[in-house]
Amino acid sequence: MLIVIALVVGAALAFAFLAWTRAQLEAGRRLYAIGLAVTALLYLLFALIGRAAGRSLGVEALGLALYGGAAWLGFRKSLTLLAVGWAMHPVWDVVLHLQYPGAAYTPDWYPWGCISFDLMVAGAVFVSGTAAARPDGAPNSVLAPPR
Repeated sequence: MLIVIALVVGAALAFAFLAWTRAQLEAGRRLYAIGLAVTALLYLLFALIGRAAGRSLGVEALGLALYGGAAWLGFRKSLTLLAVGWAMHPVWDVVLHLQYPGAAYTPDWYPWGCISFDLMVAGAVFVSGTAAARPDGAPNSVLAPPR
């Protein structure tokens, strides 16, 4: 039951986040990027608060670097890349925080809420990335050929 509640809360928070970011594309792009970096930062904070071992802190710092890099590149280059970062974050949630060492310092409900939140935001970012051009006029999709 806790899993279902966490998934529903994550989805509700995603709706609120998406409503907030819809104001204008550039502000939304910035908020999507910041949000992706923050999702990784929260796991590092959980590890610090939970006094995780150095290896776990290193893994969480690596996650922050990976998702922070995807956020920066997505903001600068492609909403599609930003959507991919959001879509891949649930893999981090599941692999490291539901059963492996990360489960020791991550609240039980958090990865589940994060999964539904991340996937909903990924979908919204992807849709907005395919519907609008980047600020420099180039296509948003990393798969689209350059002009």
